[in-house]
Amino acid sequence: MTAPLLKTKLYIPPTRSELVPRPRLIEQLNVGPRSGRKLTLVSAPAGFGKTTLLSEWAARIRRPVCWVSLDEGDNDPTRFWAYCIAALQTIRADVGAAALAALQASRQPPAFELFLTGLINEISEITTPLTLVLDDFHAVASPQIIDGVTFLLDNLPPQMHLVIATRADPPLRLSRLRGRGQLNELRAADLCFTLGETAVFLNEVMGLDLSAEEIAGLEARTEGWIAGLQMASLALQGRLALQGRLALQGTLLMRGRSRERISDFVTSFTGSHRHILHYLVEEVLQQQSENMQTFMLRTAILDRLCGSLCDAVTGQADGRAMLQQLERANLFIVPLDDEQYWYRYHHLFATLLRNRLEETLPDEISTLHRRASEWYERNNLIAEAVHHALAANDIDRVERLVGRNVLAMMGHGELATVERWFAALPDEVVRARPWLCVAWSCVLLQTGQLDAAESLLQDAEQAVQLDADKGIFDERLAGYIVAVRAHAADLDGDLPLALELAREALQRLPTDDLTVRRWVMTIYAMSLYWTGDFAAAEQALAEAIASLEAASDVFVAVTSLCDLATAEAAQGRTRRAADFYRAAIRLADEHAGRAGRRLPAVGHAHVKLAWLLREWNDLDAAITHMQEGIEISRLWGQPHYLVIGCVNLARLLQTIGDTEGALEAIQEAKRAVSKAPSWNAEQVEAREALIQLNIGNLAAASRWVRESGLDSDDSPITPQNVDLYPIVAEILIAQGRSDLTGPWLDDALRLLARLSTFAEGAGWQYIVNIALILQAVALQAKGELEQALTRLERALALNEPEGNVRIFIDLGTPMGELLRQAAARGIAVEYVGKLLAALDAERSGSLISLLVEPLSERELEVLQLLATGLSNKDIATTLIISVATVKKHLQNIYGKLNVHSRTQAVDRAMKLGLL
Repeated sequence: MTAPLLKTKLYIPPTRSELVPRPRLIEQLNVGPRSGRKLTLVSAPAGFGKTTLLSEWAARIRRPVCWVSLDEGDNDPTRFWAYCIAALQTIRADVGAAALAALQASRQPPAFELFLTGLINEISEITTPLTLVLDDFHAVASPQIIDGVTFLLDNLPPQMHLVIATRADPPLRLSRLRGRGQLNELRAADLCFTLGETAVFLNEVMGLDLSAEEIAGLEARTEGWIAGLQMASLALQGRLALQGRLALQGTLLMRGRSRERISDFVTSFTGSHRHILHYLVEEVLQQQSENMQTFMLRTAILDRLCGSLCDAVTGQADGRAMLQQLERANLFIVPLDDEQYWYRYHHLFATLLRNRLEETLPDEISTLHRRASEWYERNNLIAEAVHHALAANDIDRVERLVGRNVLAMMGHGELATVERWFAALPDEVVRARPWLCVAWSCVLLQTGQLDAAESLLQDAEQAVQLDADKGIFDERLAGYIVAVRAHAADLDGDLPLALELAREALQRLPTDDLTVRRWVMTIYAMSLYWTGDFAAAEQALAEAIASLEAASDVFVAVTSLCDLATAEAAQGRTRRAADFYRAAIRLADEHAGRAGRRLPAVGHAHVKLAWLLREWNDLDAAITHMQEGIEISRLWGQPHYLVIGCVNLARLLQTIGDTEGALEAIQEAKRAVSKAPSWNAEQVEAREALIQLNIGNLAAASRWVRESGLDSDDSPITPQNVDLYPIVAEILIAQGRSDLTGPWLDDALRLLARLSTFAEGAGWQYIVNIALILQAVALQAKGELEQALTRLERALALNEPEGNVRIFIDLGTPMGELLRQAAARGIAVEYVGKLLAALDAERSGSLISLLVEPLSERELEVLQLLATGLSNKDIATTLIISVATVKKHLQNIYGKLNVHSRTQAVDRAMKLGLL
């Protein structure tokens, strides 16, 4: 399933030939982009012609305009930004493609600052000035969306202008924009018809032939309010038509009184907007045929109308003709495309029609919504189908739609939409329906609420058992319950249970339920891997990859390739692992080339490939892939992969001497870890302790060892914490070198012996390799050189075929001494020579080659001025370039230096010898 976008929301409403010319307002709108202001705000209550004015302006200006018509369903951040990107793509098809793919693939809405930074950078590359119009912005109330739009405004590229049309001022720091001269405003007082515009509208557009006094009377009573004038004119048209028919029947008296009755109507036309509307709707509706009135009332439940949808709702077959008739009569209907296929009612008119529907046909409302839901489901618009099912209070339909589509909707990043579905349902209703329980538990797992999810699964399980007692058993539902429990166990780190449940789920789930089966298949395979059954895991993954590629399920195929690579790396086959990661990236790139969408698992592939490249000391390539992988994980809101990426980035940055950057990466990992599996927190703490050790803070590193309890002989070694023990051992060895009288070295050797036994039994050859090398260093520190060299020789033999480097040279001077001893004895001379050369190069501080990309001559000039403390404006003045160009250069410099601030850039440049 996809998450389709309604193209009608992106159409600029077509202009009408009978519009009242409003050159004063067109010129006022032109002020915004012409003066370089960021935002034009058109703020006025309903019925003041905001949309009509903007559509006319869009048709007149000579710059591209993209448009989004918003509604309450767009309060989901993912849907909102997907529509914004789709609108921008009507101007340039490739802008925001990666960001849009990330939105559609992510289960969680991405962090807006990271997501928008990439999008803004892409917009900056568009040379043509452009305008984005967000119509009906008052429908948006999500704080995340408001924050995102605020961020967009703060960083808006100079060639872009934003227009917001709304009934109420949005919370967008308008006072700050106003104070800086960056806001262009049109309000109700500006939009009201002047007396001259009122005359044109009533007499030329509506053909009423009113006197100047009558026009002035209506203008005064409506205060130039366009909706009021429009409905007043429709009511007058009806009266004049009636009087014309009576006059044809013959009486001069009637002809003489027609003008009096118009004057009486104008005189009596008083009251507030609300009262005027109620009065005029009665007048307008009563002038229509009974068939038309019924059509309008029954279709008032729809936010958008097309012929076939109206037919489905009304049960008639004349929907398209009726819509065209309404448009010809100018009866408050707005076309949404140039083909006259989609329409909507004027918002105020729709509200009043719905009120009238509740008064006159209350028993039909649920049926009308149910019919709309059925039409939307047939057309694969699930969010809209659920919306109308909820409005119909058809909980059976809601349960079926949600239960069938929740994973796909979440898979396309519409978690907020799914949460809104459940917010509309009482808890007792959800718990009484097993499919809703299962669907809601999936949502809760995504937000880390494992206990609440299990409570719902228990309710679903009880319902299954009650039905079974009656002789009815829903095998598919039972399979879903087990599948969700397998996912929960995986998140909780209970791998044996996850494996058992995944196996059971695959037995229970129908063979044609491919979406869930593929999801469970990855849980099953990786549970095998984490519990040490590499052979079975690899077999399961290989079979999955073959079947998935044959079925063109590229998403899960890429995930499975990454899992297979992880298993190969754990067994010490780093070259083969890299081949699988590259295959995953290649497959994902090929898919993106065909479908225009990047896949979420490719971020994990980049991060893990970067880890292997670092192992081979290819640091330039490692940085490139690490940055790519982390950025993708940020965009897709993947906390587990983001944590993995950040801790590996920290290690990589420390390798090139950027300790400050390494600590910042650890801090980002700490922020992300709250939404990741619980065992990820231990990984972050361990990596931070290793950084502290490498910068000389032995006390902090030792404190972590004590608090973790991993140095105890009783501490269990598990698949989740197996890679923490080498860090503990390294810190114990450092303590032993610092205090030769302490037990640290013996403790380290005892721990490493335990670790080696566990790793060999489980097939974790890479951990065995690390244990051997650390044993060699610990024995060297104790003065037991021969035993140390024995361990080292074995480690060299195991690692030479894979070309591993960092596993040795990360240990610094002690390892250098051991390697020289090995070389003197003729042990792996060629390989040892390469390791010593790498160690010597690192000591020499030749880090300049580690730049992802060399700085250009102009970027070096900007960097030199940056180091002097000049502001962006001062740099621009010095180099005779624009401030925007300076910002662009700074973005490039930050990216190439892998930093995020001025201070970091200067510090990094000094370390690299650029300053």
